[in-house]
Amino acid sequence: MASMQIQENVALAPLTTFKVGGPAKYFVKAKTPKEVSEAVAFAQSRGLPLFVLGGGSNLVVSDSGWRDW
Repeated sequence: MASMQIQENVALAPLTTFKVGGPAKYFVKAKTPKEVSEAVAFAQSRGLPLFVLGGGSNLVVSDSGWRDW
C-alpha cells in the first residue's frame, strides 16, 4: 500500500464549487485514516498551519492561494 503523496503548488480552484483560488503550497489528498495522520504529522513537524478541505462547498480561496503563513 502506498504512503500519502505530498504535492506542491496545487491549484485549489478546481476543488471548490466557486472555482476560484490560487495554489496551496502543500496539498495532500488523504484517503485513509493513516494518510490523515501522516499529513497532520507532516504539518506539525514543520510548524505549518493545517486546513482540512471537505467538499469545497461555499469556500472562497484568495487568488494568492494558501501558503504556510
